[in-house]
Order: sequence, then C-alpha cells, then structure tokens
Amino acid sequence: MKRIATVIILAATMLVACGPSREERIEQIEDFEDSIFESAVAADENTADQLTALYTAFADKYPDDTLTPQFLFKAAEVQSNVLHTDEAVALYDRIINDYPDFEDLPICYFLKGIAYESDSQFEKARQAYQTFVDKYPDHYMADQTRKMIPLVGKSTEEMLDDILAAANDTIIAR
Repeated sequence: MKRIATVIILAATMLVACGPSREERIEQIEDFEDSIFESAVAADENTADQLTALYTAFADKYPDDTLTPQFLFKAAEVQSNVLHTDEAVALYDRIINDYPDFEDLPICYFLKGIAYESDSQFEKARQAYQTFVDKYPDHYMADQTRKMIPLVGKSTEEMLDDILAAANDTIIAR
C-alpha cells in the first residue's frame, strides 16, 4: 500500500514539475491576454491575479528566458492597475534585482513611484521617483519627474497655490 502511495505521489510530482511546455505557457498567456483585452470591461482583481499567476509561473520556470522580464513587467502593471501596490512593487523589485539589463528597467523605478502614489504612500513614491532621477538623470522622463517630486501628495488646490505663489514671486522680483 505504501508503495502504491509513493508511486502516485511521485507521478503527481513529475506531472506538476513538467507542466506545460514553454510554448504552451506562452500560448496560455497570450490567450488569456486576448480574452481580457478584447473586453471593454476593466480586469477585476481575480482576473488580474490569474494573469499575474501565468506571468510569474513562466518567470519561475524560465528565469533566463528573454521574455521573463517582460512578463514580470506586465504582471507588475496588472497588479498596479488593481491597486495591489505591494505585489506590484515586489514584481518591479524582482525585475530591478534580477534583470539589470532589461530595457525598461528605468521605467520600473518610475512605475514604483506611481504605484506608491496611487496607494497614498507619498514618501515611498517620492523616494522611488528620486531613485529614478538619480540613476537615470538623462532619461527622457527625468526632467518631468524632478518637477513632479515636490508635488507628490498635494491636492489640486495646493498645487495651484504653489503655482500662483511662484508666479507672484516672479512678478514681485521684476
């Protein structure tokens, strides 16, 4: 009896370990993306989590594949869109730490700031934006990001007050 149970467990483990092939996983991801993006309705948390699971399963199985950082990036965006800030940031950090040559690495720092800001974690947002500017001062988004940092967490009224105060200072100085 123990021998049969051992064989069953071993067979189940092998099936799970083998799982779908790389191409089958990519096809699953593409099919799932198509089904979501064809719909005009925004993805709900459950759908976002399912798609993220597909992306991260691929990344876990094929960490050295050229598609892996792209799939992790997409997973982070999906999680950010459903306001799962911790999950999104963890995925951006995974890219930053594991894929330093990823072409969109600078954007990961910037999008971490966006994720934090949308979750009202303003100090972390400012830190992420500042890291982006410090690491990539010549990036095409760096100048705009520098200007954004002091505005993080401010209401529209506070921003307008700052603009008017700066305009008054300029007029008085002349």
